Amino acid sequence: MAENSKEYLIGILKDKYDHEMVRKSDFESSLNIPITLLTALLAGMYFVTSDTTIDSTMCSLKTIKLILLTILFMSCIVTIIFLFIVYFGYRRSYCTFPESNVVVNVDFKELEEYNKEHNADKYEESLLETLRDRVVAWYLNCNNHNTPVNDRRANALYFARMFLLISIGIGLILLIFICIIKTF
Repeated sequence: MAENSKEYLIGILKDKYDHEMVRKSDFESSLNIPITLLTALLAGMYFVTSDTTIDSTMCSLKTIKLILLTILFMSCIVTIIFLFIVYFGYRRSYCTFPESNVVVNVDFKELEEYNKEHNADKYEESLLETLRDRVVAWYLNCNNHNTPVNDRRANALYFARMFLLISIGIGLILLIFICIIKTF
């Protein structure tokens, strides 16, 4: 009975571990569209700042253009910082299982020797139970570490998308403003 419950527990912990690893890979794949939109916004900013026909208009219009460009630039910088955090900030923070040769040559051999000495009459059962306990401990350690890392990356991605939407909104306002100025 206890053997089946441990196997069930290991299955649940493995599913949680796999879920967190899928979340990890989803963060990398979700950055393509925000980076593309950010690049388009920065290219538009360059176009607006290099266009000298707008500078020949009234001083108050140049001030509005400068204010909008500054706000857009700051919003883009904040977006870049959050995208940087998502991509580079926590990539090396993930917990993984020990390497296979460590498991076999260190953990297994250590458990084998211990169980031969202390549990000679129930050697196989004791060894298997101790191995299951180690696997549960590995999964618990990894899951307890990886879930908060993924949560921090998810928060950073949320704020990056929020500031990207703000940047797009400001960019659209700037585009409309430039179109109005050019029609006069």
